[in-house]
Amino acid sequence: MEHIDVVIVGGGQAGLSLSWWLRLFGIDHVVLERGRVGESWRSGRWDSFTLVTPAWMTRLPGLTQPAGTAASFTDRATLIEMFERYRSGLPARCGVGVTSLRQDGSRYRLLTTAGELIARSVIVASGAQCVVTIPALAQAMPDHMAHLHAGTYRNPDEVRPGAVLVIGSGQSGGQIAEELARAGRRVFLCTSRVGRVPRRYRGRDVHDWTQEMGLADQTPDQLANPAEMRAPHPLLSGARGGHTVALQQLGRDGVVLLGRAVRMEGTTLHLGDDLLANLWHADERAALFRGAVDAYVERSGLVAAAALPDPAERPLGSFDDPRQLDLVGHEVRTVIWCTGFGPDTGWVDLPILDGRRHVVSRGGVTTAPGVYTLGAPWLTHQSSGLLAGVGKDASRIALDVAAFLGASVPADLPGGPAPPSPATRPTARPAPAAAGLSMGLAFG
Repeated sequence: MEHIDVVIVGGGQAGLSLSWWLRLFGIDHVVLERGRVGESWRSGRWDSFTLVTPAWMTRLPGLTQPAGTAASFTDRATLIEMFERYRSGLPARCGVGVTSLRQDGSRYRLLTTAGELIARSVIVASGAQCVVTIPALAQAMPDHMAHLHAGTYRNPDEVRPGAVLVIGSGQSGGQIAEELARAGRRVFLCTSRVGRVPRRYRGRDVHDWTQEMGLADQTPDQLANPAEMRAPHPLLSGARGGHTVALQQLGRDGVVLLGRAVRMEGTTLHLGDDLLANLWHADERAALFRGAVDAYVERSGLVAAAALPDPAERPLGSFDDPRQLDLVGHEVRTVIWCTGFGPDTGWVDLPILDGRRHVVSRGGVTTAPGVYTLGAPWLTHQSSGLLAGVGKDASRIALDVAAFLGASVPADLPGGPAPPSPATRPTARPAPAAAGLSMGLAFG
């Protein structure tokens, strides 16, 4: 049995960011990763996957990006290489899974695939969106159907011959449907209520605007509707230099747009009547974003390029809106479920989980003394779950862990003092310039 001060469970961007700070503080710790560092990016993304955020937004503590890459979009292979470089010097143990976390007096006992650990503090950084979720509808699909998920799809060549049904039109569904159509496959897309933003507007990338307008730092208390924290990421792509993904363009590219998947009867999929509403919702969110940018430009007196229409968003014109799809008649042989991910917390045997198995915390601090969580969406701000913002939360958690352990923190930290810990962070702050625009436009 090994005793160690801090155990970080999860070797993705959250766990490694925290490890970077703890190493700087000289705190004894270890990172346990059941696969390889950044495993979700390795095995849970398709071959051509590209981040929708430009490289300058990958801001892990101590990370430096190659010169001249700030505006580029990082592909999967480059991202994996980045994780391998970043873990250098950090105490990461790969191939070690945690099967149980329990309280043991004033300490915590972790059962792992490599033995037992006793820790004073534990950080749950195993990911809030890393376990595939597939609805019960899958059980009613015909036996001849092959089932994939956005986390198991790799490329068009590995999808069996025949038409493909993609269920879910968020970022993954939109990008996968687009890739399949470009490869000449017949694609049916069951749409959902997802916003859209233009890749570029008034001469700048969408993320340049969100950063300058304060949207990336928006906090939960600044949202008019808390339900926006559960809204899917808006349609967008970083592939091929980055471009707008619009349902209208997918339709022009040959993708058959459908309403939501409701139920199966034999080989017939019954569809909802929400296709037009889904198209309208995406248009509305794009217009809302543009309006916020226009208002910001005028209010700030900025000189910006003219507001030009995006060709991808041109109206589709007439199209069918069926209520049924005969899977056999249309030779649909594969369904790809782009229906989201859930947390990996089955190993947590502490009273810190809600009904959906998410860790409950206040800015990452749970009710179990010395137990924290990191990397969840909206943990403290809009970018908490992203490569752009997880480092900010990691510095706060690291300070809180140091205080809990009674460890001293160097006064001359890189870039100046670290920000306050979650436990002391003010709950009120000036609203961003575009506080009325909720970023259910969360970017991942």
